[in-house]
Amino acid sequence: MRTNRAFALRRIVWQVRRSTPRIARPLSRVLPSFEPPKSPILVLGCPRSGTSILYEALVRSPELRSVQSEGHILWDEFHHPRDRGWDSDALDAGDVGEREREYVYCAVRLFVRRARFLDKTPESCLRVRYLDTLFPDATFVFLRRSAAPTVSSLVEAWKARPRFVKYRLPETLNGLGPLSGNQWSFALVPRWRELRDASLEEVCARQYVACNEAVLDGRTEIDDARWIDLRYEDLVRNPVEELRTLHARLGLELVPAAARYAAGLAGNVSRTALSAPRAGKWREQNAEAIGRILPLVADTERRLGYSA
Repeated sequence: MRTNRAFALRRIVWQVRRSTPRIARPLSRVLPSFEPPKSPILVLGCPRSGTSILYEALVRSPELRSVQSEGHILWDEFHHPRDRGWDSDALDAGDVGEREREYVYCAVRLFVRRARFLDKTPESCLRVRYLDTLFPDATFVFLRRSAAPTVSSLVEAWKARPRFVKYRLPETLNGLGPLSGNQWSFALVPRWRELRDASLEEVCARQYVACNEAVLDGRTEIDDARWIDLRYEDLVRNPVEELRTLHARLGLELVPAAARYAAGLAGNVSRTALSAPRAGKWREQNAEAIGRILPLVADTERRLGYSA
């Protein structure tokens, strides 16, 4: 009984948090203009690359606050793919409208107040220039991860329906076996229609390529002082040291709560995890499928700094 009540309470809180930013849209017509949040931190990374554990470490800082763990309620208000011919989740600098700017700044202020805005939304990989236009003094933290474990984790997450389903597409995906149909999980990548007959592992590999390539391309227009690269492998190997360095570069102190989280990082299971982390898990779960897609991701891995 207590568990049911706790779940119901969490559901109510979630619904309030999800609906509150929508107040910002009508309010933005009558309230004074808000300034953009000062020095926000935007975490980038392909879905299933470890951005949730990075976010969990950062959000423990009392100086940071987010709208939710992911900012869909900010971006989807103006840019749902259904309103753009189901093209993709990608956005560019020219997609920022003035009404949208007022809405986003107002919604962020409602939640973070005077704290520093932190966001981790997987689709942000496809929106670097868009986000740079909205937040001209933002610091981008890009978490990169090698392809095999990332794609394998994407495959497992696609299978975990209805969890992680993001869209019901206007067209069907025919090559996914039992998962065939119109449900799509995670970032809707450009040219997704070319994948309508692709296997699940190829869809996931194309997500890995599209998300990482978009970040690498967008990075060329961001000043070095506002960009931080971080490798997932380094983060889990030396979590306290890596997070201490990251906090320092962000102008933050590594508070005890974040340090404790970092110290136990190897055994931490994030809220989005499907099973406990362990080295080589992809070989146990999807070795043959991953072997088939390695040629598709090889060039992107090289651009990310992983040797062939």
